[in-house]
Amino acid sequence: MLEAKVHSQLRDFSRLHSEQEWIHQLTMGRMIARGLRLQSSTIIQTGINHKHYYLSYLIPALLSPYSVVIIVEENSLLEFIFEECIFIQKHIDYHKKILNYYPKNKELEKPTLYIVDTKNWLERIFKDEAIDNLTTIIVKGENLIETTYQYLTLTISYSQLLSMIEDLDFSHQDLIRGKLANLLQLIYSHPPNPYDSYLLEKQEKNLIKDILIHSQSNNKLLTDFLSSLFSQEKYIHYFIINRSQGSFLLKATPLELKSIMEEKWLDQNLIIIADYLEPEKVPLDYGNHLGLKLKDFTCLKFSPNPQGKILKIYFPDNFPFPNNPSFATKVNQEILALISGIKINHCPIIVIIDDVPLQGQITASLAASFGSRVKLKTTDLALNSILVCDTDFWLNYQDALLSPQLVIMATLPLPSLENPIISAKVSYFKSQKKDWFRLYLLPIAIKNLQRISISLRQNQGVLALLDNRVNYRIYGRQILQALEPYGKINYLDLDWIN
Repeated sequence: MLEAKVHSQLRDFSRLHSEQEWIHQLTMGRMIARGLRLQSSTIIQTGINHKHYYLSYLIPALLSPYSVVIIVEENSLLEFIFEECIFIQKHIDYHKKILNYYPKNKELEKPTLYIVDTKNWLERIFKDEAIDNLTTIIVKGENLIETTYQYLTLTISYSQLLSMIEDLDFSHQDLIRGKLANLLQLIYSHPPNPYDSYLLEKQEKNLIKDILIHSQSNNKLLTDFLSSLFSQEKYIHYFIINRSQGSFLLKATPLELKSIMEEKWLDQNLIIIADYLEPEKVPLDYGNHLGLKLKDFTCLKFSPNPQGKILKIYFPDNFPFPNNPSFATKVNQEILALISGIKINHCPIIVIIDDVPLQGQITASLAASFGSRVKLKTTDLALNSILVCDTDFWLNYQDALLSPQLVIMATLPLPSLENPIISAKVSYFKSQKKDWFRLYLLPIAIKNLQRISISLRQNQGVLALLDNRVNYRIYGRQILQALEPYGKINYLDLDWIN
């Protein structure tokens, strides 16, 4: 049976060639082998980052007598997996052809492993070219919702609108040029915000409709964007300004995925692997977002908190709330004290600040004290580096970087309402008379904290959370429950941190 073969080969290979030890590796390998053998859909929450579990799906995929597709998020991971597969096949008993593109039906005569990036896979899904009953392993499934939104987002640049004018009849050019000038004036009348992005207002949408209608364009992007404007209840329309270049991007993002995606999964065998999705084994909200029928899935969730891996959390006592005028000063003092107290910098220190102005202030202050050790949003880190970044940056790159000794978070990783997409989705929840904070913002914050804590537990590092709302708001209990087991202190104990 495939499960037994995978167990034996994975165990023997790991003993000889893997430096990473993970207590659930064999269990996960057998689980994926079962999904491949039975062609049954599966969701696995690993509770640990990719570099610890990749053998658990690569060896089953290579040993399976069926063709399998592995979907990866970025090219660097695709190259890594491709090289690892070639290396693994030199040491196991079964050899399978490996290709880095999505197959056509006629290519499925021989068992083959296809490694494909998410964008190319989504193109096949939305062109209805995905092969039925071909098992697909999705790596880093925690990002699938956001990646799908990005793929479905329509984007028109200012330069595209200008070039469109050149293709018009001379009689139309002045009309469209005037409307485009009016649109540009309206867009640049919006006051700056940290994201340089804003929801399109009614007058701006009407102008864009007029421009696209009069363009008489056969360009699919332009006609799709125009169609989205006539289906406003299904899309979030916004724009992003580049003030230094005097340009902008118009964007249309679907408001929800369920109605778009649920038919795309018919006859698809999916094995979704994620570090963390939700507190429960069966990720109901995740499945609902993507239109997955979870009753057809086998769900497994490994504990992110193995014995002895207690998360150490530091909450400073009597700290001002983020809306207090003294918060920025206090945060700066606390971060300087924490970093100065580290005796030996054998791992990077991560400072996560989502507020853009505060991020700039803290970076400047740290650079004045610690010089070139301070880095801003870069993956080029030394052992003693101090990286300042936002939540999204750290979540996107933490797998590729050294596990930190200390992570300092200025505030809870709650999505900002200044982000137009977040604002529009909150309005959508409000229109349905739903609790937008508890159903939308809070689950995102808990998910982000869980994912941030994964590498900290592994390295026995410390999470310093400078947001006192955890201690004084009712939802703070829910956040702490999600981080169990943990040990916390509310005073600066440098011996504990070191």
